[in-house]
Amino acid sequence: MQGMALAIEHSETPVILQSDSSEALSCLATDALQRSAYGQLVMEIKHLSGIREFVPQKLSRVQNRVADRLAYYSRTERATAVWLGSIPPCIEDVWPLDCNSMNLQ
Repeated sequence: MQGMALAIEHSETPVILQSDSSEALSCLATDALQRSAYGQLVMEIKHLSGIREFVPQKLSRVQNRVADRLAYYSRTERATAVWLGSIPPCIEDVWPLDCNSMNLQ
């Protein structure tokens, strides 16, 4: 949530939400998880997506190394952080591999 809120606050461009889970992305278009443990999270994402143009994008699991590495960093360091305009040291070697070009028109 914080990442989407920061993206909306610091940029005028559309917000691209990338996931390797088709099920997670499809839940944003339905009420499928409304009563699940993830229902509140889905509702928050839907609310934020109404503020700015929102582009869901399905990735393969191998294209999601950066997210995996950042989640690992957060778990092991017990920290959250924001790196505006820079690359966190924990992903320097994988971020070029995960860059996904996208043409918004």
